[in-house]
Amino acid sequence: MQDGKRLCAALLASALVVVGTPAFGHGEWPDGPHKDWFQNLQRPDNHLNPGRDEKSRYCCGAADVVDTRFKVESTGGSHPQDTWYAWLNETWVRVPPEKTVPEFAPDGRGYLFILGNSIQCFVRPRGSG
Repeated sequence: MQDGKRLCAALLASALVVVGTPAFGHGEWPDGPHKDWFQNLQRPDNHLNPGRDEKSRYCCGAADVVDTRFKVESTGGSHPQDTWYAWLNETWVRVPPEKTVPEFAPDGRGYLFILGNSIQCFVRPRGSG
């Protein structure tokens, strides 16, 4: 019976959540109460790249936000970790954990910043892992 419960828990933990994200045109953040938050959003992997110039320390701009879908898988276990994926070029691409911003966006949406086919930053949607 315990094995059955573990299997159910594992299946539930690996359930996928798919959400969308907005895209902004013209390369500018829209005026609004959250504009400063987006403009000051720093890359979560800066500690791994201490030699980055000041401009490269940020998650880029509105023009670098990709309109896509996300899914998340939980590894389960006693210390579960979420693995995030973005739908890019007709396939699910794993988002590197070091690119995940620890905070949520003030509007609760998910955002993926890509520059030169490379994921720069990922902001998880609120209500997610």
